[in-house]
Amino acid sequence: MAATTLEIPSDNRILYFARDRETFSFLSHFHPSAIDLDGEIWPTAEHYYQAQKSFEPEYRQAIRSASSPGKAKRLAAPPNAPRRVSYQSWFRKHAVSPRPDWDEVKLEIMRRADLAKFSQNRDLDEMLLATSNAELIEDSPFDSFWGIGRDGNGLNWAGRVLMEVRQLR
Repeated sequence: MAATTLEIPSDNRILYFARDRETFSFLSHFHPSAIDLDGEIWPTAEHYYQAQKSFEPEYRQAIRSASSPGKAKRLAAPPNAPRRVSYQSWFRKHAVSPRPDWDEVKLEIMRRADLAKFSQNRDLDEMLLATSNAELIEDSPFDSFWGIGRDGNGLNWAGRVLMEVRQLR
């Protein structure tokens, strides 16, 4: 199979949430690419990630069967988040909290999801490798942990995890 070629922006930065979304949307955790992890098939990396917020089988099934990654994210909202964020929260509806160690384990869970996504989907793996040494940036103005946030100084963990996975491939 021929190597995948993608046109990397001249600044060697791929801003896949907004600026370069048309070409690089496959980098998103919302990208439709099933993964097999922990003996179950998950529609997207986002579904898997959100499902890990609780060990409750009913919760995990609700997330896995969510009609979209956005719906999975809304179901997984913390129960104490502002109402506009948590009104669909499974946790709020059932008066329970996410697992207490979530902040300590969430990066490793995302690494597992992304590694599965790219190792189990050859076409996506080839496209990830075709990004070469470009900096991968989730230029989301809404999230300063996974993205770069409104001021552009966020942690970009989504991009950083993808670059880690790319290096492992």
